[in-house]
Amino acid sequence: MKLLHWCTLQPQHPSGLAAVRFAAAVRVSKIRVFPNGARPFAQCPDVVAQTHPDSFFLDVYFNAMPINPAESKDKQRAPNALVPTTIAYAGGHLDFTVDLGTEYASRLMIVRGQFDALSLAIYGDVVSESQLSSEPPSHKPVPSVDPIPLSNTLDPANAQDPTKLAKSLLSVIDDAPPLSLVTRLMFCQKPANEDWDDENFPYLYADLEQACADEDFSLEAAVDCLLKPISDTVSEDTLSKFVEAIVGTLGPKDVDQSFLIAKLFRISASQLPVLGFKLCQHIDPTVVFDSASVDADSLLELLDASANPQIAHHLNTPLFLGVLQDVQESVNHDKNSQVAARRLLGRISGWDAFEDALSNTQADFSDSIAMLKDIGIEEQSLGIWLISMTEHSDLVTKMSENPVYSSSHSYPKLFSMIKNTRNGSNGTVAHDDFIAFVRAFMGVASVLAVWAWADSLPHESARERTLGILHLWQGVEGYRELVNYLLLLPQMSKRLKWIISDKIDVPRKSTIFGERILVDLCKEPDPFLHSDLVDTVLSIESPLCFIQDTEKQMLHKIALVADDGLQAAVDELTYSSDHPLSLRRLRTLRVSMAILDNALNTDDKGEWKILQTIWDDHSIALMPRLVELFAEIASDLNAHFVVTATPPPMNQILVDQLFRSAEDLLRLILRLTSRFSLTPRSLRTLTLGIADVFACTDVADTICSQTSAACASAQSMHQTCLDAVRKFSEATFIVEPDKLSAEIVLRTLFDHGIGDTQGRDPAYHLLQMFTLVDHVLPDSLRPFSNEVEDDASESKEEDEQLTHWVLLVLPNVLNELHRFFRSLDVENEVHFMRRLVKLDRDGGVGIGEWLLIEELKHLLESTRSLSVSAPDPEEFVVLRYQVSCSLQFLYHLLKPASPVSEWCIQAISSTPDISSKLMSCLKELVSVRAVSKYLDDIAEILASHSKRLNHELNGSLILVVLRSLQQNLTKKGLWSCVVNLLKASAPQSPETLRIEIGHTLAALAHKDIGVDPAAAVISILEWLVAQPDTKYTILSGIKADDLVKLYGLLHGALPDASSSQLETLKSRLTMDEDEPLMDVTTDITLPDSLELSLASIEHLLRPPVPIEAPSTPKRGNPDLFGLVLSPPTLLLRSTTATGLTKTYQNNDFRDLRQIPSARQNTSRLPSMHVDVGINGQST
Repeated sequence: MKLLHWCTLQPQHPSGLAAVRFAAAVRVSKIRVFPNGARPFAQCPDVVAQTHPDSFFLDVYFNAMPINPAESKDKQRAPNALVPTTIAYAGGHLDFTVDLGTEYASRLMIVRGQFDALSLAIYGDVVSESQLSSEPPSHKPVPSVDPIPLSNTLDPANAQDPTKLAKSLLSVIDDAPPLSLVTRLMFCQKPANEDWDDENFPYLYADLEQACADEDFSLEAAVDCLLKPISDTVSEDTLSKFVEAIVGTLGPKDVDQSFLIAKLFRISASQLPVLGFKLCQHIDPTVVFDSASVDADSLLELLDASANPQIAHHLNTPLFLGVLQDVQESVNHDKNSQVAARRLLGRISGWDAFEDALSNTQADFSDSIAMLKDIGIEEQSLGIWLISMTEHSDLVTKMSENPVYSSSHSYPKLFSMIKNTRNGSNGTVAHDDFIAFVRAFMGVASVLAVWAWADSLPHESARERTLGILHLWQGVEGYRELVNYLLLLPQMSKRLKWIISDKIDVPRKSTIFGERILVDLCKEPDPFLHSDLVDTVLSIESPLCFIQDTEKQMLHKIALVADDGLQAAVDELTYSSDHPLSLRRLRTLRVSMAILDNALNTDDKGEWKILQTIWDDHSIALMPRLVELFAEIASDLNAHFVVTATPPPMNQILVDQLFRSAEDLLRLILRLTSRFSLTPRSLRTLTLGIADVFACTDVADTICSQTSAACASAQSMHQTCLDAVRKFSEATFIVEPDKLSAEIVLRTLFDHGIGDTQGRDPAYHLLQMFTLVDHVLPDSLRPFSNEVEDDASESKEEDEQLTHWVLLVLPNVLNELHRFFRSLDVENEVHFMRRLVKLDRDGGVGIGEWLLIEELKHLLESTRSLSVSAPDPEEFVVLRYQVSCSLQFLYHLLKPASPVSEWCIQAISSTPDISSKLMSCLKELVSVRAVSKYLDDIAEILASHSKRLNHELNGSLILVVLRSLQQNLTKKGLWSCVVNLLKASAPQSPETLRIEIGHTLAALAHKDIGVDPAAAVISILEWLVAQPDTKYTILSGIKADDLVKLYGLLHGALPDASSSQLETLKSRLTMDEDEPLMDVTTDITLPDSLELSLASIEHLLRPPVPIEAPSTPKRGNPDLFGLVLSPPTLLLRSTTATGLTKTYQNNDFRDLRQIPSARQNTSRLPSMHVDVGINGQST
């Protein structure tokens, strides 16, 4: 992007039109407007902007010219399409983004508005002639941009005084009251309408002395008196008298008195701390409150009051807590009372956790964060908490004792952590993050109080600045969560409504910021669950400063769904949409899902209402429809990550909404599965969708910027997918009709892993499916040994879980498991085998042994294929690599560092089928002269356990060891193995063994011999001589010269005592001079990796050309008789013909031939001869 044009436009009055014509086709990306007197370019100080007036609306039109017209004749016709957009300029340096898309360019820009002069710079790119052609555009990677950290002034999370920013904003207003008073007036003690007109406002204080002197003093009078703030100058005696007067009015417990006392506690909670302290000293809650005298209103007043730690601690007594417990369990109280009692209990206990968390780095922060989240729901609670945090000395001290760290690029999102923890995901919070979060909470809440004050006055400058800061925080991760959460307070939603609805002739920055804040706030579905925000969205009307008409229509549609409630939500979820889903449709679906989830949370009959709505209006099943919708979203999402075709340019906003929609829907399904069962078909469809989305999350995490919304939503969905498949695979999860859900999930993942990849990279797709399978399988925490566990109950529960999987689940999916297992790479094959062996550690089913046998079968088949001369070199390379992979698999199981090494040795030694297959594989590998370091390592490991193996296997193993020594004579460990194997083996093919020994001795004759190899050779020769079969004494595979040379080397390497022994062996060993030496075939080296060119891969994937069997060629000319002979069916249908044979009398035959039908319906030529005997009798 570069500067395309700079100008100062002056319109032609009275039309207010001005135009900019570009010399070439351009693609405009941004328009920057400069205020009057600004110098846009540092290198050109004489260029000065002349924009006037300071604010106005501007209509901008671009002529849209297609870059690649569909037909050539379109290139000769000048298009006249104008693309309009509206700019609201409210002063200062402002940038306006222009998005014409990549398919259009422009040569003309027209502006219209009530302005005298407009200085602007236009940025974008020139569309060259090459881009105008049909050549595809080139793609360049977008450079990563690190987020700019907030300045210290705008970062209360890392400030010693989190309210410093709010105080600075408040100082913009002349004669502004202190922040504590502003907080009381805006959140806790709303001023009456007439108070705003009082000349002493806001310094209007309660007159406690007059209230105490009043003879008609009552609880109602005390409440009315405290509706105004208490001055800081009031004496402590006056406060004591006021509290004593309140105590003097107390009588027997009743509902009215309980409500008034609760209200007094709530009002005093936001007043001077000493007032609340004295109330707590003189009023025992158990004297005033019991389960019969408290109702929902009283409990809500106490709930707000408990945002003050003094009052919360005062209520934290066993008797009062027992009252709250009775309210929750009593049938005489409505649901609202029970919910309020539960919240009050949580807030009282939350203060203990919160105060501990301020100083204890190892505290449990969950309850503290949950308390803050609950406080942020109510304005009264928020104001009381903020005043307590700034005026209670103990809290101020604890906060100040925590050090302040420098500003960072990321801020903790603890509300999301609490939500994910309740949904089953794990989350940990550091103490520093918690303190930063509390400071940010205080800073945001205090800025909101200043905004409310500035908006109430109104003071445009202060309101503009506070809204600008709030909008800035909406663009910062961590702050966005807090700002959007607190903006849902009814007062804040209404103030946004008033700002946006205040129509004026010229735009204001506060209005622009208000619209921006509303748009960002409505990007998530939860805000639409608040009626005040829905009313705000429904009230916005054109013209608007920032919100475009399409955005307004989308928000209006979503708000209508939220306003109609459950009925509209069900309609949206059951509506069949076109695909791919649009951004508007996705956001509407998310709000609909939030409405359903809210109905389940807040209404005891929520499930029934949902079902009744669906059946009354749509007559469909709920769960199958939700599963179908999830599959549709997964399909749309997968289209952005295919490799088999060129995907469309990634719209990260759309991808983000797809991930979030899928996550919301999956969480809703997970919640409903505890009440509604899934059918096997629905579970399979859902598992396929989860698998596809899971694969997409990993791709998105790789190709998207780590700071992007799409990446964040993909990471969140990644964990949700793992949680979902684990949930669906639990033994307690029921699928109709009484089918194991784990079996369905595993079978689906196995088949999908080696089936259709939905256009993604097959190898990558398989890896993602394996990740899901690995997560589904239960973990066994115990080692393979049968050690006694400390916790018998946990051991029993784990044994039951493993028994469920090993005996009931895995045996039903063995075929699918084997196909999936064979498709994995070696590393994951080994990992998968370890998991399965650990599950079946008792060997009850023998899954590991069965897989090992199947792997040996595959190795044997592949090795035998090597012995066949392969005409295709590419196929031969692949076969060699397949054999190498099988050997690598065996080695990683057998190596001493493997946790299943002992199991593998035991399986080979105790399972005849495994031993037999392994023996055949070793023989075949020796036969084809396969060379591999993994084969050598396997032989060495097995040779060290030769005493545990049977004689036949040792007999095959000795051949491999000898072949290994022929390749590398320096392996000292193998020489001792040879001797041991010879003693423990029973060779089944003496000729092969004699030849391999001879080749080994021949190889040794050309090397220097050490003491150990020489001693091993003597032992081998002794074994040959000791065999009952005299053939072993006839050496084969070695030349006479090499044998003489070998004897000489042995004499030099052995001590004198062994020389006589060697002479004795020489006398007993002979060579058959007439036996020809066998030609040694070429060794087949097995590669560790596979490298193929694209042409080779294409050749291997090309289906074979079918060869037709030889046949007689068809005639060139048609058969003459084929045209005149009728088919036999016509003869059978003839009414004249009575049979295929007939005995004729006299001239009947000739008479019959005269009938026309006889001439045309015959299956053979008529006979021209008839035998007529004497006297006319036929013979």
